[in-house]
Amino acid sequence: MIIPCYGVVFAWTLYYLYSSFSTVLPWTSCGNSWNTLHCVVVGETRQNRSMSAVLNSVQDIINITDTRRGGFNYKDINTTGRVSNTFEHTSTEQFFQYKALGVSSGIDDLGALQPHLVICWFITCVAVFLCVMKGIRSLGKVLYVTALMPYFLLLVLLVRSCTMPGAVDGILFYLTPDFSLLRHPQVWLEALVQVFFSVGTTWGVIIAMAGHNSFHANLIRDPIIVTVTGELTSIFAGFVVFATVGFLAHDLQLPVSDVIIPGPGIAFIIYPEAVALLPLPQLWSVLFFTTMLMMAIDSVAGNVETAIDCIEDILPRRYDARPVIAAVFMLAVFLAGLVFTTHGGVYVFQLVDWYMGTVACFFMAILESGIVGWCYGAKRFSSDVEAMTGKRLPVIFRLVCFIVLPALITVALVSTLVSYKPPTYGEYSYPEAAVGVGWFIAMVTILPIPVIMVIQILKAEGSFVQRVKSAIRPSSAWPDSRLKDTAESMKDTFLFIIGLK
Repeated sequence: MIIPCYGVVFAWTLYYLYSSFSTVLPWTSCGNSWNTLHCVVVGETRQNRSMSAVLNSVQDIINITDTRRGGFNYKDINTTGRVSNTFEHTSTEQFFQYKALGVSSGIDDLGALQPHLVICWFITCVAVFLCVMKGIRSLGKVLYVTALMPYFLLLVLLVRSCTMPGAVDGILFYLTPDFSLLRHPQVWLEALVQVFFSVGTTWGVIIAMAGHNSFHANLIRDPIIVTVTGELTSIFAGFVVFATVGFLAHDLQLPVSDVIIPGPGIAFIIYPEAVALLPLPQLWSVLFFTTMLMMAIDSVAGNVETAIDCIEDILPRRYDARPVIAAVFMLAVFLAGLVFTTHGGVYVFQLVDWYMGTVACFFMAILESGIVGWCYGAKRFSSDVEAMTGKRLPVIFRLVCFIVLPALITVALVSTLVSYKPPTYGEYSYPEAAVGVGWFIAMVTILPIPVIMVIQILKAEGSFVQRVKSAIRPSSAWPDSRLKDTAESMKDTFLFIIGLK
């Protein structure tokens, strides 16, 4: 489900890109079939609107009955699904909620498939299929464009954003740290989660892509370059976003902090509202959503390539069936992703993202670092690195990868479970049944590991201890497959990690 979940963001972006070619951007006006009675036009100052007026308008919307627009009943609109009080009744927020997503009253009211999203989702799957149909040969060529073009587009957007009034305020807000927040564990936890998503740790994409490297690739240098480049790109993109947010705050005469909203709203509400205030808004909207498409296709295609590589490793290599496997897999992805194109699809999206994005990542990271460092052995792993690069892992790498990192992520996982709160979408709270489904989704990605572990132990011969030792021993086809006594091996591993052996 993780590929359809994040792939549907590509479909949303594609719909916004299509809408950007309109003579008048559809999210810049009220009076459309999807707007409510109290829609506020883009750019209209809202800070003087009283709370009573807002509450009355919400109540009026709730009281709208027997009005059929766009194929579904607007008396069922979930008015608690708003992502920000500041943008609660703007034309941009209503376009996102009622036109693009067509939100229903909740996850128990999925409704029908929405044709515009189904078409965009189909185009998304076809585009991804074309990228991965020949494996790294086709995907590599696509990445030359999709990985480099966003830098040019972001630079254009940054230059334009910095010429707008209020841009400096947004950039200063972006660069000014609030050190008092460092006292809150949740801030560190959110930062760790962001690193997992930004770098792609534990998703398997890095491992799959690295599998196409030459044997003697510098696997000490390359990860540093990839990590630093990725984070610098995020910082660079932050300047573009916050310069635009500063301009919007200036136009609305609001503090920058009141304009920022969490989740996808900053891409589908804040930025479209800001570019709508510029000359030639269609041009800047097309540039922005083209940039988003470039970034989205990288992420989705990488995950699909990883999944297909796993399937190819399982199947016998008798025929060159890559295009067929890719076609069948993308068909399955398309069918699974149709649930996200319904009126309640955004609730399913939030549920999957909530449960698959944190717990599973942390658990996988602990297993990876623990198994490689303590079961396979840090010394054996370092010898492998030396065979590839001519240099052994430095002590600092061994300490961080096999002691500090597992301990840190274990603390983060425990903290996440202890501070667990059920997911929400705006002010909408998920029913208990949906929460149960969410936990099931989280377990699906983890469950195969203990299942395969048990199968391997049962397939081995001898006593239980001998079976466990046999199951964790490297393949006989791999150099140095010997395994010492477990206690002695763990002792040797620890001494080697800290540089005493």
